[in-house]
Amino acid sequence: MKQRWSVWSDAFAKRSQREKLLISLCGLVAVVFISLTLLVDPLVAQYGQQQTRLQGLTSSNQSAQLTIQQLQVALKKNPDESIDKEFATLQEQSQSLSMELANSTETLVSPTQMATLLQTVLDNSTKLKLISLQSLPAESIVPSKDDPSAVKYYVHPVRLELTGNYFAIRDYLLALESLPVKYYWRSFKYQVETYPQARLILQVYTLGSREEFIGG
Repeated sequence: MKQRWSVWSDAFAKRSQREKLLISLCGLVAVVFISLTLLVDPLVAQYGQQQTRLQGLTSSNQSAQLTIQQLQVALKKNPDESIDKEFATLQEQSQSLSMELANSTETLVSPTQMATLLQTVLDNSTKLKLISLQSLPAESIVPSKDDPSAVKYYVHPVRLELTGNYFAIRDYLLALESLPVKYYWRSFKYQVETYPQARLILQVYTLGSREEFIGG
């Protein structure tokens, strides 16, 4: 290993000053990118897990609600003890699913506060420049075609684009991560432009039971 390192060191020493600078810069960029990826990737990975979980809960709840409606119709036409028991069981199941869904959203920052939150944290940094802060269209977690009156849950994403040096961007991401309010990270793109300036494009989101515009 020492011999290999010596060969690399000699080869580097023989290069021109410009080549040395470019190699060092590429190495620094790689380290920066890996550092930010290690910080953000686990947070972004939670997006898929949470999305799958909420889709499952919502689908189960909608199926239960639909079956309850069908049983209500059946009971009106032909009262039956077994149908009545199934109806009661499904009602209990639906209530439990509704509570679980509500608990999943009540601890999150509200959709109307999401963009303001990102802006407020950004205002604390003088080394970052905001390019755009955009509220994206709300997305229904599970389309409710069978029952338009069923409770729906929506993903409310916000897209943030800014520029700054690595340390300012890193500090901003750490500040967002340490906020006492809860929300989710959706996507992350970091690109070095003219060193040390870089561009960050970040999407975060919260959840809500209404398809409302987030303002911003």
